[in-house]
Amino acid sequence: MARATDALLHPIAPPSASTSSSETLVMSTGVIGQTLPIANILSALQPRGVLSHELGHGFSSWESTARAFTTTDTFPKLRARLLNLRSDHHNNGRGETYRIAGIDKGAGMIHPDMIGGFPHATLLGCVATDAPIAPDALQAALDYAVQRSFNAISVDGDMSTNDTVVLFANGAGAENETRNREIDEKSDPEMFISFRDGLTEFMQELAQLVVRDGEGATKFVTISVDGALSYQDAHKIASKISTSALVKTALYGEDANWGRVLAATGSVPLSAPLDPSRVSVSFVPTDGSPVLPLLVNGEPESVDEVRAKEILSAEDLEIRIELGLGSESAKYWTCDFSYEYVQINGDYRS
Repeated sequence: MARATDALLHPIAPPSASTSSSETLVMSTGVIGQTLPIANILSALQPRGVLSHELGHGFSSWESTARAFTTTDTFPKLRARLLNLRSDHHNNGRGETYRIAGIDKGAGMIHPDMIGGFPHATLLGCVATDAPIAPDALQAALDYAVQRSFNAISVDGDMSTNDTVVLFANGAGAENETRNREIDEKSDPEMFISFRDGLTEFMQELAQLVVRDGEGATKFVTISVDGALSYQDAHKIASKISTSALVKTALYGEDANWGRVLAATGSVPLSAPLDPSRVSVSFVPTDGSPVLPLLVNGEPESVDEVRAKEILSAEDLEIRIELGLGSESAKYWTCDFSYEYVQINGDYRS
């Protein structure tokens, strides 16, 4: 497959003289254990003589690619924006602007835990930028961003066998800037952090689209864990809450059962023991109305059940957990479990 794609693209993008390996990355999705129809795929990759007219870089081309990605997705997932980067030690403190675009797909079997260095697909993501950034810095930025975006979403708590997110940078944006060298983590840390944080925010937006399209989902829920001793501790707790079937069914039923959130929080091994007398749990509405405390410093509040149900009836809401141990925090994005999720996955192969 990779060789056939290389051969198809070489008339337009000749291979680099510095490499003899394939320049095509293969990503796969579908039912586990069922082989792909390779013969059909190879047949579709045969040159037709009109490839140069089929390729494009406009919105319609990106949208067509995003739509071709979809399986059980209900909409194509595509985002693009400008990255405004700044460093006080470069270009006299003036900013630099580059472009970034990305597509992804996924709706079920979503609980990624990808590790950097190589592509790990139920969840597939492709991001491209014209920023001129060194390869090592690009990988470091991707590792950081993935941990806080795609590795921080969950639809059903089941990790796919081959989740993949790839990031390409061609450096073409340098032609419009005064930059005469690549962005590098060591030589220009401020610019690198600016790029890394912009990439993270962009990839969070892409990842959240997967949760919003979660199979059978009726709610988009942000799990915020604050006051942890480390990011890792906060991330583990947020992950546990996001994958709790009891929490997710309570969300679907709009039941303010904060005890399930607290139980999930306390079930996670941490770098230091959790002090129940410091833990607080709140519902945070997204319409700007007041936060609803449920548990404050380990003591249950007298909860207004009507108000709680109002918050839970919204499509978007946040559950905030304060641990009272430190200053680190993490977020996860998840959804509820509905009858429709069971129906979709009960006859997935039918």
